[in-house]
Amino acid sequence: MLGAVDGVTDRVDRRRPWAVAGLLAPAVAVTVAVFWVAMAVLFVLSVYPFLSAAPRATLGAWAAFVRDPYYWGVVAGTLELGFVTTAIALGVGYPVAYAMTKIRTPGRAACATVLLFAPILVSVVVRTYGWALLLARDGAVNYVLLRAGLAERPLPLMFNRIGIVVAMVHILLPFMAFPILSLLRQLPPELGEAAMDLGADRWRRFLRVTLPLSVPGIVSGCQIVFTLTVSAFVTPFLMGGGKVQTLSGLIYRDMEGLNFGFVSVTAFVLLVLSLAILAVSNVLTRRAYAGSEVEA
Repeated sequence: MLGAVDGVTDRVDRRRPWAVAGLLAPAVAVTVAVFWVAMAVLFVLSVYPFLSAAPRATLGAWAAFVRDPYYWGVVAGTLELGFVTTAIALGVGYPVAYAMTKIRTPGRAACATVLLFAPILVSVVVRTYGWALLLARDGAVNYVLLRAGLAERPLPLMFNRIGIVVAMVHILLPFMAFPILSLLRQLPPELGEAAMDLGADRWRRFLRVTLPLSVPGIVSGCQIVFTLTVSAFVTPFLMGGGKVQTLSGLIYRDMEGLNFGFVSVTAFVLLVLSLAILAVSNVLTRRAYAGSEVEA
């Protein structure tokens, strides 16, 4: 009997790699066809300007990008926009997610969830134009500030980084709050009760138990918001009014000018920056976990 069971187990183990490969094959095929083929085309375009009089392989576009301080200024501005938006979204999203875990009534929890994730159901163009109406010189925000005596003249809330950050935080807040909320709801309540039994107050229980255990959700939310921010085009373009340059804006401008070499180089720079930031955040997170385990 045991021999028969072992034989069946061996056959299952031998078939498992093929089963896993079969399940992964569609996703791998789509990724290769959509992403890696596109990356290969972009690389060829970056070193082989087909629209030139005498097409030949050249690194002219890469050299021009690396040597021009203007492009590095745009890179710095894009990263700054990503970090600021991510930090503010985290500062707003974490308290919102934490508060939603304290809602016990199912109906109220459902209403809060709908309110939080409602922006995802509306087109990004519509949401951006909505913020443009609110933050314009004669918009609702300036009207309230002037009427309340909080400002002597209309504040410049449009066509600058302030308007872009405000709109981006609103648009991307669900992507920050959802990973944190999902993880907080999975935390066993017994951990908090044990901390209270050991003499910890609510604030210390949050700092020593809830916050450290929610770090994976924080990291996931920050990575999602950062990558979506640095690659966003519609909101920075409409709220910035062409006065705030980002890498996505450069790609759009060069596409209009049929400058495919610079388009490809800028796209690669944006991709490499995003991957580098994600890799660094993963490394720092692993080191933080390793350090906490050693200290424990």
